[in-house]
Amino acid sequence: MSPLLSRSAKGPAPLAERIDALESALEALDGVAADGPLESVTELLDRVDRRRALSAEHTVIGLFGATGSGKSSLVNALVGVDVSRAAVRRPTTAKPVAAVLGAPGSDALLDWLEVEDRHHLDGTDAALATSAVQAPSGRRARREQASGPSGAPGIVLLDLPDLDSVESANRAVAERMTGLVDVLVWVTDPQKYADAVLHQEFVRPFAGHDAVTVLVLNQIDRIREGEREAVLASLASLARTDGLEQAPVFATSASTGEGVDELREHLLQIARSREAIASRHRADVRGAAETLQDAADPTGLPTTATPAEIDDLVEDLATAARVEPVARAVGASYRYRAAGKVGWPPLRWLRAARPDPLRRLGIGRARDGEGLERTSLPAPDAAARARAAGGVRRFADAASVGGSDPWRAAVRAAARSHEEELPDALDQAVAGADLRATTTSWWWPVLDVLQWLALLTWVVGLGWLGLNALLAFLGVPPPPMPMVEELWIPIPLPTVLVVLGIAAGILIGVAGGVVAALTGSWHRRRARRVLTARVREVAHDLVVDEVEAELTLAATAARDLALAHG
Repeated sequence: MSPLLSRSAKGPAPLAERIDALESALEALDGVAADGPLESVTELLDRVDRRRALSAEHTVIGLFGATGSGKSSLVNALVGVDVSRAAVRRPTTAKPVAAVLGAPGSDALLDWLEVEDRHHLDGTDAALATSAVQAPSGRRARREQASGPSGAPGIVLLDLPDLDSVESANRAVAERMTGLVDVLVWVTDPQKYADAVLHQEFVRPFAGHDAVTVLVLNQIDRIREGEREAVLASLASLARTDGLEQAPVFATSASTGEGVDELREHLLQIARSREAIASRHRADVRGAAETLQDAADPTGLPTTATPAEIDDLVEDLATAARVEPVARAVGASYRYRAAGKVGWPPLRWLRAARPDPLRRLGIGRARDGEGLERTSLPAPDAAARARAAGGVRRFADAASVGGSDPWRAAVRAAARSHEEELPDALDQAVAGADLRATTTSWWWPVLDVLQWLALLTWVVGLGWLGLNALLAFLGVPPPPMPMVEELWIPIPLPTVLVVLGIAAGILIGVAGGVVAALTGSWHRRRARRVLTARVREVAHDLVVDEVEAELTLAATAARDLALAHG
């Protein structure tokens, strides 16, 4: 049992609160635990609700046992009159027989129990009735006055079909009644008291029901005096093995009356306390909590995913969303557009041979019929898709480490609950990002003007040289050529203008390219941050939040089961 299901130092919670907690835990485990345990707990809660709505004045005591254990004879001995036929006339009980004593209003209860054979005792001819109305005296009287009401309690004593009946219908009735009665009396005999079927299939499932369980070794007269103590000790040991730590063991003989008075008084004491119904329900709720705990233990799970686990998921989804290729395209787009303004004018035409890298991806430029932005990004390859799927799976596994298999499976299912939506959501995250696709820089027009001035300089120089050459060709004396004397050799001014213009253009282009590369790198890093942030939003919306909701549900279920267990 999990430590979480240990009792609080403050004591168990009220029964109603524990029932509510069990219902809440049952709802939380729907879809996590297997159907079998969920159905059994649902049926138990239905039985508890129905029993609480019926007579609280009557304690239902059921006598269960195998064929030949003497249940019917013991019922008659306890009651003091023959209400259940036994021996040769009817060796086995085919239908439940009820001996009813005390407060009126038992009919609805008996209808729910589906008991038709009813014997109402008036107290004048029944030993059970006589004992019930006798007020206790002395020390026992003072004890009962302190613990609860005394006087004549309402009792429904049931003689039930055999647990090992060859008639399946009879056995089914007995099995059904084990879940309905308030007090379980297991009647056995010297030959079958250690029967494995009785203990494993019937007694053991009610471990922890000590307060409402009694074991009776009937037909004690068949055992020699010197051997009785050892047999009773053996039966008590079996009961402890079955999980009944405090359930009393009685030795009786319906034929001689030995031990019958002691058993009768014990059952009356249980009925007088009027605690049997609540004790049975507390034990049932505790057992149901353990059933759910065994079916899907919600303890051991983390309460939330760690930042590192979320970062790993985002990294995997960013790969599937092609964040890095888009970020590189943003940087390349900036350099491409910068080249159209600061590049050497004679070579700018070369840029028209290739499109803008960002425009080629279609980001932020196309919408479908539903108004959703679409990109022209290549579909993720098999490796990228596998990384995304694997990333979701790894995140779910990391976030649920330490949990039971059913809860880990539930966390994985939660992580994959939006698996079909994830590709489109990632595509929209990229397409809708503010990547500053048309941004410019203040230095573009400055370098653009300088480039055109440089171009004009070398065009003027080249035109000047060309004009002189044309005049010489035509035999017309050209005007005097100005010389630049400051250089190590005199050079004609037009030549200087050509060289200066070309050199300045190239230098400005190279400088602009370097600055554009540096600035483009900054834009690439910014785009990566923006895209990663948007991928993180998608990861939270479609994966992380779903997983953490499941983890929160598990934590709530763990608290509810601990409360239900008491």
